[in-house]
Amino acid sequence: MGRLFRLLLAVQFMNATAVWVHVVAVQWILTERGEPATVVALAPTAVAVPFLVLALPVGVIVSHAVRERLIARAAAVAGLAGAAAALLVVSGTDAALPLLATIVVVGAALVVVGVAWQSLLPEIVDREALPSAVLLDGAIFNLARAVGPLVAGVVLGLGLPGVLFGAAAAMFAVCSLLLLLLGPATAARPRRTESVVTAIGGALRFVRHSPWTTGLLVRLVMFGLPSSALWALVSLVVHERLALGGSGFGVAMALIGAGSVAAAVTLGRLRARVSAHLLVATFSSCYAINLAALALLGEMWLLAPFLVLGGIAWVVVQSTWMMLAHQALPDWVRPRVVAFLLMLFQGTQAVGALAWGAVADVVGLERALGLAATLLLLYAVTLLAAGLRTSVGIEPVPATPDAAIAELVREAAEGELLVRFEYAVAATEQSPFRDAMGDLRRSRLRLGARSWSLEPDPARPSTFVESYRVRDRSLLLEQETTRLTLPEQRLRDVVRALTSRATGPTLTPVRADRSITEEAMHD
Repeated sequence: MGRLFRLLLAVQFMNATAVWVHVVAVQWILTERGEPATVVALAPTAVAVPFLVLALPVGVIVSHAVRERLIARAAAVAGLAGAAAALLVVSGTDAALPLLATIVVVGAALVVVGVAWQSLLPEIVDREALPSAVLLDGAIFNLARAVGPLVAGVVLGLGLPGVLFGAAAAMFAVCSLLLLLLGPATAARPRRTESVVTAIGGALRFVRHSPWTTGLLVRLVMFGLPSSALWALVSLVVHERLALGGSGFGVAMALIGAGSVAAAVTLGRLRARVSAHLLVATFSSCYAINLAALALLGEMWLLAPFLVLGGIAWVVVQSTWMMLAHQALPDWVRPRVVAFLLMLFQGTQAVGALAWGAVADVVGLERALGLAATLLLLYAVTLLAAGLRTSVGIEPVPATPDAAIAELVREAAEGELLVRFEYAVAATEQSPFRDAMGDLRRSRLRLGARSWSLEPDPARPSTFVESYRVRDRSLLLEQETTRLTLPEQRLRDVVRALTSRATGPTLTPVRADRSITEEAMHD
């Protein structure tokens, strides 16, 4: 892996360490004050909530912006939040609400950093090295999740919360300065040709019509909800069940981080030999064992190996899903879908943390952790039974565009277009032809078509007319050039192989043929 990746990874580590210094410091301050579990759980919730609001718009912006500069600006904003927290604790106005508000700002900055960094990875790392880079990135982030609390625990133990928040602010500032001095290190990206709302709609349409992507997101959410119990309740376990102070909390988080590093060092070869769904099922079970140990064991020396196991499992599961997304998603939609993936995962962490805090208030820590462990075991069993759909059909392998079609699109009228193809199909081939057209329908829609239909031609037996609408010729040109991948092209080739004659496309402005489109089109 190159020098640029190592440099940016160091910046990522420093930024993430500062994030967790800030978040854990607030969480521990609330814990020591004796706040209810629901209020304590609001700390991890507050850092995750901005992902729900900002991840998708940021994903669109990242697709067309200089990502290093975005990260630098986000780090500067996080530094201002750290400085504000320092002023709050020094002035004695550090009530729960304003402290949690500073976490929301840090979380908003983390959205920009996370989406931009994940979108940057495939550009600075070779495709063959991408799985290892994603695993290393996950380990570095979770190592920061250990170092940050450890530092926070030591400094809070000395009674210096203002110094701690000030140090976090300084770390954010250093990250911003380093990136600004580095300057743009990757190629310029094309200007945005659609609104943020339209681009978000395109990403959601891709997810909807990509069964593999939908399945990945469902499995991510199913892990995220019960796994959030660890981050929501671990400070309460340390404080109430183990009767330890801030340093003990830092040690607990450091053990989880040690597991994260162990995952990066030892599991690369295992991932190459074991299927993704089996790997995730196995380590989801390990994570469940960690939660059960938190509920049952009352001594840190007994709990330590299980915390390490939890850190390993967290990185393996999280990085496996992210690695699959990087490897399978086409370039044109990757930043937006990765943003959606982060939004869902962090959203489940936010909702889950709040829910587990409330559950712990009602039934107690032990039962809440036991319930989360049970749900994770059920998830592992479900994953083993259902597996994961193949990603064939959406791999990011560019196809060679048809120059004649591209030229035809460039000469089309402005505005919304109706695109039509005609296929002559022998009676013996009509059943497989319809099946192939079902796959092609999903392809057209995930590439950006607004609607699609396949109808027999009443005047010509054995002839079928495929029709779909696109927003304008610029989008259609993207579909036929930059968005066209080899797997999508194969779907078209399969259809043509089942026909005796295929003609098209013909392009008609929708305004001139609206009566036909309104009657014939269906999604």
